[in-house]
Amino acid sequence: MTIAIVLIAIVVLAALSVVGLRRLQRRRAVQAERRARLASEARGHRQELEANTLRASEAARSAEALAGSAERHRELAEQLSREADRHERIAAEDTEQAAGDRARSDRARAAAVRHDERAQEVEERLG
Repeated sequence: MTIAIVLIAIVVLAALSVVGLRRLQRRRAVQAERRARLASEARGHRQELEANTLRASEAARSAEALAGSAERHRELAEQLSREADRHERIAAEDTEQAAGDRARSDRARAAAVRHDERAQEVEERLG
């Protein structure tokens, strides 16, 4: 009878060992699958990191080039603004001089008309 109890205990322990071993194998399989899934997810994030780093570098280079272009345009705009101011001053001076020349022209015409009238008067007296 003790042998039977010992045999039953051995069979129960063997059965429990088999069940425990299968649970352990299943848990390890689940953990391996989880690790593989997490490793794949990590690889995906690393790829996105590399892609985003590349895009950031490209955007930084583009921003630097555009900033240089903007500075050159700003300098050109300032130069053209100074030139426009200079032309505006010249135009104002020319306008003022033209007004003076018109006034002189009007006075010279008036004087010519007066001299013509006097010349006619003198010619009439001569004649």
